[in-house]
Amino acid sequence: DGHNSHCTYCFCKFAADHRIIVLCLPSHTMHWLQPCDIGVFGPLASCWKAEVNEAGRQYIPIRKSNLLHYYHKARVCTFKPSTIKSSFTKTGIWPLNP
Repeated sequence: DGHNSHCTYCFCKFAADHRIIVLCLPSHTMHWLQPCDIGVFGPLASCWKAEVNEAGRQYIPIRKSNLLHYYHKARVCTFKPSTIKSSFTKTGIWPLNP
């Protein structure tokens, strides 16, 4: 989003050293230009909450040792090609809907 804390010298150098292209989005356009915020992270939060609640019903505490296991289950539930493509459609990025 172009915030100065996201584009430090170390960050930019790391990106250049690893041949990563960094794109900075114009201010106040993120809701239109970040499809994952629109259609993926909301469902991810819901799936994560469901995983945590189910673990709680089974009296399984979420700790450092098992957090990634439960997060992975929520992520697999959410990060599907159809969900990601739908996010681009919702924002009008693809297919282009000006």
